[in-house]
Amino acid sequence: MIGRLGKILVMSLASTLLTTDANSDANGNAVEMKIGDVFHRTMKHWKYSYTALDTTKSGVACIRWQHIDQKFLDDGIFEAIGFSYSMAKEEAAIRIATQGCGEMAKHYEVTDCTCEVVLVDDEVRVAPPQEVIDRLQ
Repeated sequence: MIGRLGKILVMSLASTLLTTDANSDANGNAVEMKIGDVFHRTMKHWKYSYTALDTTKSGVACIRWQHIDQKFLDDGIFEAIGFSYSMAKEEAAIRIATQGCGEMAKHYEVTDCTCEVVLVDDEVRVAPPQEVIDRLQ
């Protein structure tokens, strides 16, 4: 009887852990998508349309993870970005966009941020830190 109860408890615990991981992944994906939206909003602020750019393209933003909150995700823009388009290879697109982000951050004296890949072509590639995902739940 105790053996059977132990198996049920183990199965229940495993199910709970899997559900927690799935929820964490879903929340992470939601944050990733919102960061992608912020990048698009920032491009529009500068009178560009990322979606209209030819592939192979990349979008990079100088992200201050410690300042990311729901208000920023809903209404904010990045202070420094870089983008590239019509590149021969993905690696080159990312490199050029990252350089542009760094130059814009330097020009506008944006500090305490890291230029991180947000988009490659139309795929969101940003990887928010777990503490940001947890904070936004």
